[in-house]
Order: sequence, then structure tokens, then C-alpha cells
Amino acid sequence: MQKRTRKQLALVLTGAMAMSMMAGFGAYAEESSSDIGEPNGGAEVTLWHYFEHEADALNKMVKQYNESQSDIYIVPTFVSREELMKQYTIGAVSGELPDIGMVDSPDMASYISLGVFEDITDYLSDWPDLEQFYPGPMASAKDADGRIYGLPNNSNCLALLCNMDILKAAGVENPPTTWEELREVCEKTTNPDDGVYGLAMCAISNEEGTFQYIPWMYGAGSSVADVDDEAGVEALTFLSDLVKDGLMSKEVVNWGQGDAYNAFLAGKAAILESGTWQISTLDGQDKDKVTFEYQYVPMPKHGDNQATVIGGENFGVCAGSEHVAECAEFLKSMMSAENNADWCEIAGKLPVRADAVELKDFWTADARFKVFNDSMDFAVARGPHESWPTISEAIYTAEQSAILGEKTPEEALTAAAAVIDPILEEKPIAAQ
Repeated sequence: MQKRTRKQLALVLTGAMAMSMMAGFGAYAEESSSDIGEPNGGAEVTLWHYFEHEADALNKMVKQYNESQSDIYIVPTFVSREELMKQYTIGAVSGELPDIGMVDSPDMASYISLGVFEDITDYLSDWPDLEQFYPGPMASAKDADGRIYGLPNNSNCLALLCNMDILKAAGVENPPTTWEELREVCEKTTNPDDGVYGLAMCAISNEEGTFQYIPWMYGAGSSVADVDDEAGVEALTFLSDLVKDGLMSKEVVNWGQGDAYNAFLAGKAAILESGTWQISTLDGQDKDKVTFEYQYVPMPKHGDNQATVIGGENFGVCAGSEHVAECAEFLKSMMSAENNADWCEIAGKLPVRADAVELKDFWTADARFKVFNDSMDFAVARGPHESWPTISEAIYTAEQSAILGEKTPEEALTAAAAVIDPILEEKPIAAQ
């Protein structure tokens, strides 16, 4: 990173860290040389990310790269997701950005339009590996003209995670496969006296809420382009009725995906709308807490429809970096087939390259990962669209207002469509 940028970042870090000590957590955390290797004599560049559980895997990859060459010395810095988005927006105006930045894949188009990321198409033009990337994840790293501003790092999607002990105690032998069956299971497993609900999910007022809502929207036969049609209303009614009828906690509007997971792990929900990445947590830090039988199954069908949603993060070279070529080389190394396979296996996510999947049987031999891999056949993307943050806000606002009973599902989605429709009329979501 340029010295002036790093100096200003230090001032930001000082203030943020002082605030975080009072709040009990850190918005920023720079890695030590023991994690990423000793300085190699190369130009120091910084990489911002919001990985928590996956940070060790990222640091290992950075350390290997730092020790393999001496052009640049990469220093990863953890920045909370909310703070990272703020700093990108501020940096788009001030010009003070990291050299390499991570971004949630549906948000990248917006930040590209703001000038946060550098066009690296020419640095990748002779890289044959590009053809190995899946079209959906790769599209999220491009602008409307097909210019490339980064590379996708991982994919994930959503499925249902069932506590089979709770289900069987309620007389349910098999996980639900349809919306109707899910409703029935929720009715049988909800136990108000013990604070146990049928379903837990994230319906918080940010991108995580939209992410977890989209499978229901598309699963009903609706879409972002027709958010307030009959199918869309049916989807929101289904979820809001679960809360209204006491089968899902109203607290879902305050729960991030980790909070919903913790409620499930504590035995307070029979079923969780769960992400791929949570498998590694179940196998790792929470292994001793898993005292029950569980089973993953795909998101339930509704008639002939079934959907899940693609998630994942991208890494791009930020505008203003003095080391664009070197950073692009790091991204190519980071996203080699071998590194993508190794990293995604450690992090419990899905590769973004077809040839990476072929290197291991990890995603097919494990029945849990097979559910997610198979679900990619009916997975839908969020965007990409330069106005996705605005579109997403309209969606999660509608979901929250219906769940809280502030508006009917019809009213909530009509309000969402009033925001979304003019945006898509001017620039439709590009085909994948």
C-alpha cells in the first residue's frame, strides 16, 4: 500500500480499535508476521477482508505467496463487513483504498460503478484458466461491458439443516421436501414451553436477510424482476405466517445467519436455513456441541419450483494501487485450481472453478456437501447489478415489515416493487 494510504489507515485503525475495546470486539485486525511470513523485501500491500472462521486458511495462502516471491509483501487486514462497505464508499471519493479488497459478490457491480476497483482485464487476457470459472460467479466480477475487475473466490448456497432428534421425537421420520411438509413439521416440532420453534432463519435488515429470502421468492416462482407478483406474495406470506402462528421466532428480524445457527445449535429450532460454510463449523469449533443427529436436505419444493441462492466473495485490485500488475498476479495464484480446491475444502465452501471440483472428492463423497453441490443445479444469483444494494434493501425491508406485521405481504412487496421496477426498467439484470 502507498505510504500515505497506510498512514491514514493507521489513524482509522487507532480510532476504530479504541471504539472496539469499549464495544468488546474489533472492526479491524491486522495479521502478525508469524501468520503471513516475515517481510520478503517486496513492496508492502494490504488486503482487506471480512473472513472470520476462514481467516487462518487465507493467511496460510498469503504466507505461501509471500514466501514464493519478493515483488510484494501482502498484509491481510480483517475489517468487519459493515465497516468494509463504509470504507469502500468513503474511499471511492477520497481515493484511500487498500491494494486488494474483498467484496460480497452481488455488491461488486455497485463498487465497480463507484470506481473502487481497477480494470484488470488486460492482466488476465492471456491467462487460459479464465475458461475454467463458472459463468455465474465470474459474471459478478465484471462490468456491463464484460471488463474484469477481480476474480471470484468461493461459492456457497443454502439448504435445510434438520435436527433429527427433535423431528423424530415429534413423530417425524424424514425431513420435509415441500413447503407443505415443512409447515407440518414446524407445527409438530414447535414447543412454546421450551422455547423451541420449527424453523430458524436470518431475516435481518442487510444483505444476509435478502440472501436467505431469495430461495423462497424464486422457489415460489417469482423473481427480483417480479417481486410483487402473486408468487412473490405467496412466498412472503408463507414466511410471515410462520412467525404470526408462532412457528418461527419474531427474533429472526434481528438474527444474522450466525445467530440463527446458534439458536439451532442450542436446540431452539428443529430446522435451520443453513449455508455451506456452516459444515466446517459443525466439524470444527462446535464439534463438541453437536450432541444430536442432524441431516441436510435441499431447500423444499413448491409445486414444480425449487430454488436456492448463490453466495460467495470476490477479490479485486483496488483503484489507485501502485502495484496493479503484481496484485493481479497474486489473484491468479490465489485462484489457481489447486489453491481454490484446497482453500474451499478448508473453509467448507464450493469452488468457483470446474477443474477445482475435479481435484478432490470432498464435495461429492460427503453426503452433506453433495446436497449443496446438487443444489447448484437450481441455484440463482443475486444480480449482478450496479444498484444491487438498493434492490436488496427494498427486498429485506419488505420481508421485515411483513414479518413484524407492519404491512401485509402485498403492501410490503408493492413498496419494494416501487423501488426496484424503475431501476430494472432503466438497466435490467444481465443474463448469466
